[in-house]
Amino acid sequence: MKKVVLLCACMLVAAFCHAQAFEDYFENKTLRIDYKHYGNAHEEGIALKDYHVGGIWSGTRAYLVEPNRYGSVLFEVFDSISGKLLFSRSYDCLFNEYRTTDRAQTDMYSFEECINMPLPKNTVNYKFTGYDRKGNGTMLYVNSYNPKITPTLPFTKDNGIIKLHEGGKSEECMDILFIPDGYSKADKGQLDSDVKRFADYVLNCSPYKENADRINIYAVKGFSPESGITDPNNNIHRNTLINCSYNTIETDRYLMCENVWKMYDIAEDAPFDVIVIICNSPKYGGGGIYNFYATVCNGAPQADFVVVHEMGHLIGGLADEYYTSETSVNDYYPAGVEPMEPNVTTLVNFDAKWKNMMDKNTPVPTPATKDYNGTLGVYEGAGYVAEGVYRPWQNCTMKEIIYDNFCPVCTKVLQAMFDYYSNK
Repeated sequence: MKKVVLLCACMLVAAFCHAQAFEDYFENKTLRIDYKHYGNAHEEGIALKDYHVGGIWSGTRAYLVEPNRYGSVLFEVFDSISGKLLFSRSYDCLFNEYRTTDRAQTDMYSFEECINMPLPKNTVNYKFTGYDRKGNGTMLYVNSYNPKITPTLPFTKDNGIIKLHEGGKSEECMDILFIPDGYSKADKGQLDSDVKRFADYVLNCSPYKENADRINIYAVKGFSPESGITDPNNNIHRNTLINCSYNTIETDRYLMCENVWKMYDIAEDAPFDVIVIICNSPKYGGGGIYNFYATVCNGAPQADFVVVHEMGHLIGGLADEYYTSETSVNDYYPAGVEPMEPNVTTLVNFDAKWKNMMDKNTPVPTPATKDYNGTLGVYEGAGYVAEGVYRPWQNCTMKEIIYDNFCPVCTKVLQAMFDYYSNK
């Protein structure tokens, strides 16, 4: 993985090389590919469902080829004649978390997924490659898309949109879209209040507040048949807009959505780069997956922390830095392998992480004592384990329930993503 410190420089090169490529190869519309990601701990694959076209392309136009890969799945698009790489994105997914559980040792399961790209003018070939925690790649799926003959469904617009904050043009900003779940029509006043409140949580947290002119925030006016969120461990079941639920992959507070296709149908109403689902529930919970989506509960007292923490996963590919939790995963960071996530290290390749940001006199590893509070270091305990994985700060927002307290490493990564989406 490229050094985070080099990301901005890489972006400048990418902008020069690829800015013109958008007009050469793409229409100002979005192509959405729906598919199932299936398998278990030992095998996986992708099964295509269908294609959708519509709207505008609100994503970055300068960095058509992603300058880094924080995600475990890489999507690549090639010109069918020259073979030139035209577009790439990496992302993480719920399937790859599932396959690290005990259940996945024996049980096959499938998850809905989507990928968005600008609509190609001519035939393209595309492929999905999956990477395990050791960095080994496996080809998951290969296909082609011809805009003239491939059967394609149009976008639909079923819900209204609330504009909460406007920083600039969609193609020059990070477009954040809130989607509500578990709000009935009787909860309209609560929904209106909540989306404004969560927009404030985002915009009042660094480094978002310093980049307000690079951020747009929208919300969908979407209502559920029933109020509340499904919570199987408490025998609560609700019929909601996109059927979010607690206890995802047997983790009680893990609040996620498996109706991803429906979620993207609803998201088509607005330009978006990232999706955050606001769930109408007082129970603490949420989740965030890089370049996929994030969820947050509306009623917990720590909701301000939850939304920015989960967006750290979603936008920056940041790892959880805590190491005592109920997270039910096995061998998430194998020994002898440097993690992809930019804010944790196993010291296998620490040079590629935040080593050059540290004071040379700071010891590695760094004692987690009062003497080193506020010191960028290498503190043992992160990524769900107490030993062998290290974090850069003692009490970053990616570790502790503290709002607006991202460490210098996480801040730098998030800043680079604002630069990425604003084409700078």
